[in-house]
Amino acid sequence: MRLSAQIIQSAEQRTNPLGEREIILRSLAIPTIEHLAVSRDQFDTMDLSNNHLQRVENFPKMERLATLYLGGNEINFVDARNLKKNVPNLNTLILTGNGVKGWNVISDLGDGCPKLEYLSLVGNPITMSCNGRLRGRSAQFTLQHAIS
Repeated sequence: MRLSAQIIQSAEQRTNPLGEREIILRSLAIPTIEHLAVSRDQFDTMDLSNNHLQRVENFPKMERLATLYLGGNEINFVDARNLKKNVPNLNTLILTGNGVKGWNVISDLGDGCPKLEYLSLVGNPITMSCNGRLRGRSAQFTLQHAIS
């Protein structure tokens, strides 16, 4: 199902327990990120979990957005330049259970997302094949210390 303006406007919207405005676009079989400008930058948190997304790209200007839930997709590419330009306040990126296979997919996130503190890679192939770098450690870590 394509992510249309109508779907975005009719999606569940709520205030989460942290007091943040959140839009729920999960489990809709969405193949690509598109038409998000319709949301008019009204949300702190966006839940795009359990869709069919393969690429994190094509975000419009969303200065308020701080948290992206993208778990349970098929993501194998992250456009850090697009996130830096259009989602400058991104603090939390959840990529749990996707197809991130190598550091090349996420290597630009440090420069592209200077406010990014939390990144979850649990359940991605990268956690199994990093020459022991993540073995024995949690694949969910705080970037605040890893980047500096």
